[in-house]
Amino acid sequence: MTVQLCFVSATGGSGFMAELLEVVADAVRRAGFRATTATGRYPDADSGTVYVVVPHEYFVVTPEADQPTEEQRRRTIAFCVEHPGTATFERSASLLPGLAGAVDINHDSTAELRRRGIPVEHFQLGYSPLWDGWGGDPDSAREIDVTYLGTAERRRSMLLASYAPDLADLRVRLLTPPHEPMGPRRVDFLPGQAKFAHLANSRFLLNLHRERSRALEWVRVLEALCNGCVVLTESSTDLAPLVSGTHLVVTRPESLGAAAAALAADPQRERELRMAGYEFVRTALDPLGSAKTLVELAERVLTAAPGVPESAPRAETSTAPGPQPMAVDTPSWDVRFAGTRSLGAPSENPPQATRMGQQTADARRTSGVEWLPSPVPTVFPDAERAEVDVLLVRRPGEGDPDPLVRDLLAGTVLPRRILLGEDGVAPRPAPRPADLLRHELPLGRGYTRNRLLARSSAPWLLVLDGGMRASRRLLERLVAASDEADVVHCPVADPIEGLVAALPPEERRLAGLPYLGSGYLVRREVLDSFGGWTEDPLADDLEDHVFWRRLASRRGRAALVQQVLLSRLRPDPAPRPVDLDPHRVWSLTRILAGEPTNG
Repeated sequence: MTVQLCFVSATGGSGFMAELLEVVADAVRRAGFRATTATGRYPDADSGTVYVVVPHEYFVVTPEADQPTEEQRRRTIAFCVEHPGTATFERSASLLPGLAGAVDINHDSTAELRRRGIPVEHFQLGYSPLWDGWGGDPDSAREIDVTYLGTAERRRSMLLASYAPDLADLRVRLLTPPHEPMGPRRVDFLPGQAKFAHLANSRFLLNLHRERSRALEWVRVLEALCNGCVVLTESSTDLAPLVSGTHLVVTRPESLGAAAAALAADPQRERELRMAGYEFVRTALDPLGSAKTLVELAERVLTAAPGVPESAPRAETSTAPGPQPMAVDTPSWDVRFAGTRSLGAPSENPPQATRMGQQTADARRTSGVEWLPSPVPTVFPDAERAEVDVLLVRRPGEGDPDPLVRDLLAGTVLPRRILLGEDGVAPRPAPRPADLLRHELPLGRGYTRNRLLARSSAPWLLVLDGGMRASRRLLERLVAASDEADVVHCPVADPIEGLVAALPPEERRLAGLPYLGSGYLVRREVLDSFGGWTEDPLADDLEDHVFWRRLASRRGRAALVQQVLLSRLRPDPAPRPVDLDPHRVWSLTRILAGEPTNG
């Protein structure tokens, strides 16, 4: 009987895994064998069919009622893709006992599984016409200088944030979705042909390892090389047969940004790497030979059903998040994005937070307020200016805003006015190149912003906080993306968290975590429809989170410029109500955002 391979993807699983199985099925067919693909439950098939699944995803995502029978498992080959040092690798290893066999695309994980007594064959990926959205034209134009495609993770996030100065004048797009199954296209995830078109339109791809793995991300690298996108990667343990300096560039992870900037200035060297990498994947790798190996393994499954030894060790790995502090601008690598928890439970001990709110309300009635128009003459009167006013608020614990003001005044596009609010901050004797509103006592960020808003007249507002620094292209890039948007924002580099605000506003995520803060360009008419920012004292430091929830619940249009154009120093503020009573304050944010309650 001629064997047929059936590659099965999980319903609700990652589109990336389904794409990979389709590429392997196509290689099997191009090698002269039979292969089909399916999604969801194993399709009914004759006794000559052997199933192939990605184990760490299929058996975890598929509901119990749709899981394969024991007889079907005995005709299932695991297609393993994860590296040792990651939780997903351990999950794969724990699922292999009881299956008929396994192949693995990575040398390091193949060796580790064999060390654990699990028989596995190596599957060499290579060129696929399904990956090639370029066609090898050396003169094709590319609109993106540097791109990154990879799930968010702390180490990656810190490194990407550190590259911002080197990449400031290049056209950058960083796609960093949270580590969860991704299906349809979204701003931070490109499936299938959209991804390949993106790579064919990009000059350079940055590649970083995840968790403790130090092995090469072969699928991502091959997809890039198939599209003439030059790969810059940190050192990898299984680079061969790729050659550094010939097919791709290998350097220290801290230097990837500088290396990309240097290559961008050397188009001849860039062209050499592009063509050498493309030619290598087309001629030097043998995916059809691996497809034949996979078919031979399937034939042995049907004739002998050897199975993986039941004695193979099972790894016990907990991925449950430990206790996490409440934080504004939660980074997208935070484990809570994989299973968002609610902070909306009622509080039993609200008095301390309530007292803080009452103190702020009292201060608003008694604090002195001072308005000081800037005595500094208009800087660069002939410079190009956008129809944008900057609203900048400095709170206690935040750094001097003068460096940020200088950044804005040295930008490629200048704002119309800069309005600065110092909320409960000791006065600075020197004049500032900004109109200044000063409160003797801290009255709240939202309260201060609304007073600045009343003194502005531009149709767009750039909303910033003290302690930030800005790229000189910040306003230029945000304004360029504003045509069909109500709000435009970008990732912010944080010295502790790496990238924050790197995700689009999504109602389901915002209902559980405050991951978007300041650093956005917003239409004035949108703010007017919201009545400005919340001034509720209990929502101190959550004013932006309430803003984003309002925007998401009203289906406002947001654009994410996927380049790091802002960085943030870490303030050392006084305790906030949300620190003292998170459940009470979190429940309040839903009310302030105008979202429906449960009665």
